Amino acid sequence: MRNLLLTTAVALPMTFGAAFAQDTAPATDPAMETTETETMGTDTMAEPTEDMTEADDAAAQAAAAEKVEVEQAANEWRVDWITGTSVMSPEGETIGDINDLIVDSETGEMKAAIIGVGGFLGIGEKQIALPWTDLTVNSDAQEITTDLTEEEADAAPEYVFRDQEAPAGDMAADPSATEPMATEPMATEPMATEPMEADPMATDTMEADPMADDGMEAEPTEEPVPAN
Repeated sequence: MRNLLLTTAVALPMTFGAAFAQDTAPATDPAMETTETETMGTDTMAEPTEDMTEADDAAAQAAAAEKVEVEQAANEWRVDWITGTSVMSPEGETIGDINDLIVDSETGEMKAAIIGVGGFLGIGEKQIALPWTDLTVNSDAQEITTDLTEEEADAAPEYVFRDQEAPAGDMAADPSATEPMATEPMATEPMATEPMEADPMATDTMEADPMADDGMEAEPTEEPVPAN
């Protein structure tokens, strides 16, 4: 009997503690759980995957490769290989350096090479043009030769450059924009001048004082005595 009462006394506090814990547990809102789940799913779908990004980059590169040149061919030269290179005569004499190139705007073909002849360190040299077909370019433009001799280069006429056309819509291209505006001389009217009236008070003060004349007597002049 004693053991039964002791077991009952121990079991009752444990039963009441479990029931109290269930009553005090915070209740979870089903709506909040649904919202958090939907938000996580939306964020996952909005972010692009790594595979999608790589596919887009590859497609852009493939499209751009069809519109540009990818690699320089063995028979192609760069312009800066040619400009600055010396042109040699058949005798091995240096005629001058290539300063510029002339290109046909319609066909895109190289027409001529501009060579600076004479002068000293680029000062006082003249520019002559040699037809591109008359030049022999070897070893990736490291050696350029021509049939023109040094004497012929010195006697050749200087090349005449043209001015570059102004872009469309530029005010400098409109001749009327640069003409000075005609100015008409302004007519000047003479100012009307009225005669100044004399002040009577001023004229009264300017009259001679008779007393001053009376006080001054003329001294008699001595006549010269004739010599005997």
